Amino acid sequence: MKMRYKILIGVGVTAGVGATAAFVGSKAIIEKVERYRKRLAVKNFVKDKLHGNQKALELVDQLSDADVNNLLGAADKLNQLKDKLGEQTDNIPEMMEDLRQTLTAYATKVKERL
Repeated sequence: MKMRYKILIGVGVTAGVGATAAFVGSKAIIEKVERYRKRLAVKNFVKDKLHGNQKALELVDQLSDADVNNLLGAADKLNQLKDKLGEQTDNIPEMMEDLRQTLTAYATKVKERL
């Protein structure tokens, strides 16, 4: 085999190994950034809702990644529940007016029977 082919094979193998390493490394970096972003979201929540309570912030630093994911999942569910309740509470004045009219009509019927 000529030296030129050996060099081309070596360069090809090196490029393949380099591309594989870059792919694996970039995936690990993306996962690490995602974990950091989630932890930062929990810290921002603590700062906003708990007025930057130092003990709570220290606790966030000690949480595992699974705990951080569970907290974010619970927060999402609470936000969904809040949105659903908000939709229902928008109708309360109308519902109260309907109830008042129904009770008034019923009271009028009962009064007429007596």
